[in-house]
Amino acid sequence: MKKEKLVGVIHELTMGGAERMMVNILNHFASNKDEVHLIIFKNIGTLKSLLDASIIVHDLGGVSVKKGIPKCLKEIHKIEPNTVFSGIGHLNIALAPFIPIMKRLLPKTRWISRETNVVSLQNQEEKHPKFFDYLYRKIYKNFDVIIAQSQDMKKDLEVNYPLTASKIILINNPIDIEKVKKFGEEPIQRERDKGVVSLVSVGTLRNKKRHDILLKAFSLLSEKYILTIVGSGAEEHKLKSLSEELNISNRVYFEGHKTNPYPYMREADLFILTSEHEGFPNVLLESNALGTPVIAFACPGGITEIIEEGINGFSVDNGDIDAMVQTIIKATKIGFDSSLVVDSVQRRYSKEIILNRYEDIFYTKEAHNGE
Repeated sequence: MKKEKLVGVIHELTMGGAERMMVNILNHFASNKDEVHLIIFKNIGTLKSLLDASIIVHDLGGVSVKKGIPKCLKEIHKIEPNTVFSGIGHLNIALAPFIPIMKRLLPKTRWISRETNVVSLQNQEEKHPKFFDYLYRKIYKNFDVIIAQSQDMKKDLEVNYPLTASKIILINNPIDIEKVKKFGEEPIQRERDKGVVSLVSVGTLRNKKRHDILLKAFSLLSEKYILTIVGSGAEEHKLKSLSEELNISNRVYFEGHKTNPYPYMREADLFILTSEHEGFPNVLLESNALGTPVIAFACPGGITEIIEEGINGFSVDNGDIDAMVQTIIKATKIGFDSSLVVDSVQRRYSKEIILNRYEDIFYTKEAHNGE
């Protein structure tokens, strides 16, 4: 196979799903001995240490995406890659207007984006939602391939931004099960009382994750349940105050941001997700990889694709607090086979399966149609 010259473009390498995916994908192609470059706007983040040593990093000097786009395009022109891969929404839409110009300069270069959210819902959270909708309708089609992580995301693009429809291909997120298990072995310095049922939630504490709903549901559970929330963010103070108001602060543990959240996921009996919408939540795959079943609101963004009812968890009608409470109680009673929980993600989302699909796209000269 002819070796490729690949450029990944990312804002920074902090601990996020899009950033982890960028590292995983670039490392995979670096292991194939391809020439791999990473253009980074802000050369910061704990994930930097995980990059393959052979990857050539182009530091744009800490600029914002808006200010750094000209410099980014200049670097791409200098590298003359076979493929440019952008893996997060706001950066994708910033690059899209310039692709026709770059194609005249680099006619053999293919431009591939990976979308990270259900776009029409994500755009509503932007300062100027109508403007972002306009950009997605008019210029997102400039990419040669648009990777959607879930069926929900793919359908949303096709329906609301129809000019992109012929460019979309569905590729779910991969899970490196052995790596997750290895990091999950780290001990937690906390005693666990006998008979306690441990629930865990991992994610940034921001409004769309709806930890407030999680706390309200948790307040309806008996004293035998405890809840660990791993993550930090703008909603942290508000959520701690809410736990006080609901008289559950004695059994809710706010652990803050953790570079390695996997021990908390491994230790728990159930992982809970209460988001309004997602892209394709890695945390559910990671929890299952550790043998921990999941209960999640069936919000847009791949939840019902990931969850095999009664095998690796349960889905609940989106926003239904009472149903969430009853499902947690049901899951506590029935128990799960941890080997089947792990197998549910291993056979569908292992990195070997998913990264081979990226090879199919990156190594071909033809744009793919979605499936």
